[in-house]
Amino acid sequence: MRHPKKKTLIAASAIAALSATAFAATTPYDLIRPTWPLTWDAKALDNFEPNAKKDNVLPEEKTPANFKAGALMPDTLDQAYLDVINTTISPIRVNQAGYLKSDTERQFYFIGTAKEFEVVDENGKSLSKKITGTLTKTSEETTSSWLIVAGTDATISDHKRYSVEFNGPSGSILVGNIPQSVPTDKRLRIKVGDEISSTFIVSEDVYTMVKDAAIKFFGIQRSGNSDSWFHGPSHVKDGAGKVVFDEKVVSGVTTNEGDLQGGWYDCGDYLKESQTQAYAFANLAVAAVSNPSKDVDHYAYNHGEFVKTDNVPDVLREAKHGADFFLRSFKAANGVVDNMAVSVGNFGSDHGLWVRPELQDYIVISMRGGPADRDVRLGELGSNISGQIAAGLAILSKDYAKYDKDFADSCLMVAEKMYDFAKNLALGNDSYDKGKKFVYNTMAAGWSTPAYNGNNEYHDDLALAAIALHYATYEKSGKMDYLNDAVEDTEIGTDQMSRSFAFNGGWMAHGRNGMLKSSRNTSWANVNTLTLYAFYKLLLKDSKTATKYGISDEKRLGYAEKVASTMAINLQNLSNSGASSIELPVSLLSSESGAISYDGAWYSMQTDQSWIYNRYQAGNIFEVLALADIAKDLEKVKLPTLGTLNWNSEKLHQLGINQLNYMLGVNPWDVSFIYGVGDKNDNHPHHRISNPEGRNARGSVAYKYVRPVGGLFGGIIPGAENSISPSALSWEDYHLSETCLDGSAALVSALTIVSNGGDDYFEKKCDNCNKNPDIFQADNIHVGAYHYEFNELDYLTISFSNSTLKRMDSVVTYVYFDATEDDVENCNVLFNLSICQAYDQGGFNRPCSNEDEIRKELRKNNPQKIKDTYDKKSKTYTWALPIVLDSLGIGRYVRLDLSVTSGTKVSGACEYALEPAKVDFTKGWSFKSHTASNSMPAYEGISDKDKDYIEVQEAPDAPYIVLRSQGKLIWGYGPADETSDRVGVRKIAAPAANAKMIVNGRGLYVVAPAQGTKTLKVFDMLGNQLMAQTFEGTSAQVSLAKFPHRSAMVARLMSGEKVLATKAFKLK
Repeated sequence: MRHPKKKTLIAASAIAALSATAFAATTPYDLIRPTWPLTWDAKALDNFEPNAKKDNVLPEEKTPANFKAGALMPDTLDQAYLDVINTTISPIRVNQAGYLKSDTERQFYFIGTAKEFEVVDENGKSLSKKITGTLTKTSEETTSSWLIVAGTDATISDHKRYSVEFNGPSGSILVGNIPQSVPTDKRLRIKVGDEISSTFIVSEDVYTMVKDAAIKFFGIQRSGNSDSWFHGPSHVKDGAGKVVFDEKVVSGVTTNEGDLQGGWYDCGDYLKESQTQAYAFANLAVAAVSNPSKDVDHYAYNHGEFVKTDNVPDVLREAKHGADFFLRSFKAANGVVDNMAVSVGNFGSDHGLWVRPELQDYIVISMRGGPADRDVRLGELGSNISGQIAAGLAILSKDYAKYDKDFADSCLMVAEKMYDFAKNLALGNDSYDKGKKFVYNTMAAGWSTPAYNGNNEYHDDLALAAIALHYATYEKSGKMDYLNDAVEDTEIGTDQMSRSFAFNGGWMAHGRNGMLKSSRNTSWANVNTLTLYAFYKLLLKDSKTATKYGISDEKRLGYAEKVASTMAINLQNLSNSGASSIELPVSLLSSESGAISYDGAWYSMQTDQSWIYNRYQAGNIFEVLALADIAKDLEKVKLPTLGTLNWNSEKLHQLGINQLNYMLGVNPWDVSFIYGVGDKNDNHPHHRISNPEGRNARGSVAYKYVRPVGGLFGGIIPGAENSISPSALSWEDYHLSETCLDGSAALVSALTIVSNGGDDYFEKKCDNCNKNPDIFQADNIHVGAYHYEFNELDYLTISFSNSTLKRMDSVVTYVYFDATEDDVENCNVLFNLSICQAYDQGGFNRPCSNEDEIRKELRKNNPQKIKDTYDKKSKTYTWALPIVLDSLGIGRYVRLDLSVTSGTKVSGACEYALEPAKVDFTKGWSFKSHTASNSMPAYEGISDKDKDYIEVQEAPDAPYIVLRSQGKLIWGYGPADETSDRVGVRKIAAPAANAKMIVNGRGLYVVAPAQGTKTLKVFDMLGNQLMAQTFEGTSAQVSLAKFPHRSAMVARLMSGEKVLATKAFKLK
């Protein structure tokens, strides 16, 4: 049974009653999150090759300021520091999440020569009772290398940031087995000689923790107004695009803005694809109900909240998110299934822009993925996809009814209509649902999209739908119609070759091979194994269950025998040429034994594709564990034809565990391929939401890299020689680095089987948890500037970017220079417009629409003298030169190049001449150096660059150039009282947020809603100030490492004398 959520908070007196393993947390899986290494190699960055054309591409500090050996790492960190960690490929390869307490192997690798290992604590120290073990040499050898090519972002040419190439140790693979006597539920390491591994735990909860992380990837991929923990509302206008079929606009079917918001994004893009959405939905639904005791309530709908949860098991709740989208599509189609659009987006326009998902609803530029370009695509259901959707809806109609009866009833109604549609299409009928014609969906399977082709069958999907509908309806209806469709109806299926494991009829006997699938992986294109597993777990797992659904025990055992035999043969077909194998009691040609073979070092099996290998291997892991789960039951019973057999369920289970070991760190590169789990991950995913390296619109919302927790790194097929070498920048090579919805769906299915569902291993208490995705945003308004010389004249380049979600109107920038009254009167310093380029939301640039007006106003030479700025020594005043930009729209970027010359007075007006200015403007307020004082930041002064520096790198900050919108201060510091209206420079964003502070591990993260100078002060409980740190902008990160463990403190965020936020906390 499911673990019900406790309805009251845990009282202080009751904490002692928690499991001895319970810990206070910032996530339910803190024990397996990335931690800092025990030492930091301060020379590692010297091995990086920076792009020589760019400045400051590597961090100035060789060691991160917040480095704390062994502490939890922050969620966001410069990717260069993260890459430093990966450049040390340890010879010790452990599962960086950990090992089950019940795992008798607990296998890890050492590459090299050694005889003994020691298990040490998280700090690398010997345990109170020293625990050691021996290493066993195998016949396997390995070598590994990795080339990382990092990017800045793609808004400018030559967006390479740096590269670094490194190798792992080569040699024999030695196997170690972690002793059964090690401490549980705490971080440990392996030590061999002077080498110390990444951390791991031993716990029966370890795969529940991994599943808790994996489900969060679905929260990242959510589209719509979906309470994502990772981003704000996105693509909420879906339905506003063209309605198309086969990429041609159709008439007669219409959708409205918002009709199709919701669902999940496909991979690293913002397409919503029917193939992967339906596959993910079916996996989540089956995972939730096939092992209901393992689906627990650790999160609210927002995965950032794990204290005040929603009383709904998490996998089931995420499945509802998918169901909501499909129900919305049915409603938009006015109940006509053939008119349902479950794919949204245009392949070309979507892939033409790399921005955060929140921004695209505001884009009006064509071919950049804005609402008008989000095509509403018909004809992408077939019998295969509609079958998977019907299956998921049917399951939720039964299992979600206790939480929302009206929703559940809607699910059943739509599931039955979609199954009727899919069945009639598969049987070749010309209509469905009482005479409705097939117009857009005329192929049951085999149709394709620009993103997907190869899903060429439908009987597996229809069998899953029929089984799910029997599960959902039999108790009330008493009818066997759906079960007969699945496994008995001889009009649907009689073509399967006669074998002892062949089904009598129905979709499972449809076609020559029935539910055999050759060497195809469980993936978006094939759900044979998912269907067989669901059949057993939902209807056949024991006599009581079978009887509940109208199946006699004799029938149950007969079906179970066919299910297990078919799954075993399918698994044999996934064998590769590896030397290791497991015997199974059936084979394709007879009831004699067969075997599955796999690579003895890395446990790899056959995959459909060599690229994004982990995506398909995740399907293999599910197949192995699913058969092990069923076989464990069947070893205890006598089957009708096969009798009592040894299915080697324990060996199968161990194989699946060892395959998960590979995914989590026992691999050639010493990294966990599940982001956010384990000490080391790849740091350059092809994934728009999390990784800004591909950002290609200069004015778009700037953001920082944050691990896409739960996502599965693409990877390559492992072997004796293992080289990760991208064909371009690391993030660009999607063959290696893309992380996808369907891979995570298979992963969650596999993890559910090996998880234990416990909910008492962490204390549901978190005062510092973040549920606001805005913390991941970078600053939103920027003004930069530099100086260059061209043809012996001085030029000033100024850049302006509005990477907010609000348009700025009546925009004026103020440039301040110093000159005497005579200099101004005699035309000794004149500013003229040379270049004005405006970049739109889509990254396209063109001349500014108002450049003539700007040039005209500048030629009037009407600078404004600032009172109280007279300098007696130089006899100069500071002058303000206003430049009217007019507007700065959402996602806009403007470049101004101003020539600085002198001229002559003609008829009372200055005429420009191509002569150098007689005033050094770089010594003026906006351009000279400033020391930090009076809440103003330090500034080194304007830098000298090449003319087109801005084409390869953003202009340096210009904090003393002022920007106003409708008179309100947006950016910058002026002289005298020019910016006395400052209350902190406004951060324009939607929606507005309050300042907040978040304690994570030994770091304090500060987010404020406004630009400007702020000071963070930390006090002890007696009011003694312990530290003060001043920073610019809207966010900062402060290390608390120097403060004592368990210290109680108060932090105050100040702007001048104003307190913006207060936070009391205690270091753990």
